[in-house]
Amino acid sequence: MPNPDLQSYIASRYLSGPKADAILARSGGDGKPKRKKKRPAPEAASNGLVFKDDSDAWPNAATTSDGEDEAQVVADSASGSSGFKKVGTASTPTTLTSEVAPPTDTGAGGEVEFKAGLRTKEEMRAARLAREERRRTAPSPPPAPASVEEGGEEEETVYRDSSGRRIDIHAAEREAALHEAEQRRKAAERKTWSQGLAQQKAAKDAASQLASVRDQTVARRVTDAEYNRHFKDQLHADDPALAFLTKKRTQGPAKPAYKGPWPPNRFNIPPGYRWDGVDRSNGFEKLLVERKHALAAQEQQARAWGQSDM
Repeated sequence: MPNPDLQSYIASRYLSGPKADAILARSGGDGKPKRKKKRPAPEAASNGLVFKDDSDAWPNAATTSDGEDEAQVVADSASGSSGFKKVGTASTPTTLTSEVAPPTDTGAGGEVEFKAGLRTKEEMRAARLAREERRRTAPSPPPAPASVEEGGEEEETVYRDSSGRRIDIHAAEREAALHEAEQRRKAAERKTWSQGLAQQKAAKDAASQLASVRDQTVARRVTDAEYNRHFKDQLHADDPALAFLTKKRTQGPAKPAYKGPWPPNRFNIPPGYRWDGVDRSNGFEKLLVERKHALAAQEQQARAWGQSDM
């Protein structure tokens, strides 16, 4: 359904004739533009406030621009009454006073910091020196706290558990480091459980040797007795004097050992030095070694038989 207001507006602005008259008669308008009623100027209230209509600002724009140099008029609200008044009573006349500009701060000593107009060199120098003196004597503002981006100290994060109690993160880190060190010590100790006395002694000797080498220098000299003794104790198979030279014994007490052949066993353990050469076992070690050698010989023969035609 067409809008009646729109039809009446179109008929009054753009149509003519009986059709336009019928549309205007149906909508109740006569088609003539109505003149806007001029609102009366509101009077000043008893409290000193003046209400000004926004529509009056346009025609008075020229007049306001011409009177910029005039003093501003302000209503004195001290004489007004703050209580309620009956309707129809005469309001108290408002006292108008001219606004006085507050004195501007011209710096220390009442001197004007910037002066307009032409000035001589001496005046400009004196003004510059006065400004520098005021900057030096003026109290400096307190420094603002530096943020994290500017290099300030970051606030410490507070950690809490499920019950809300505060957790000391540094103590927790120290406890975790101690627990980790204890775990590493136990793991290193478990590795030595499967070692015998010989392996432990060899590890201790290697550690002591490394400790002694750590304090030595890289250079070796002729006067190094330990270095010379190490190479003198070495036995070489191609040495022609090895047949008639007595074997050098290790320094210190030596454990006595059996001298002579003994029947082999799976662990290659030699008999005691007091053994008389009589095998008093049940023969299991002998049978085990014979069976092992027989299987090795059979495998070697089978491999040789398979490669004979190549």
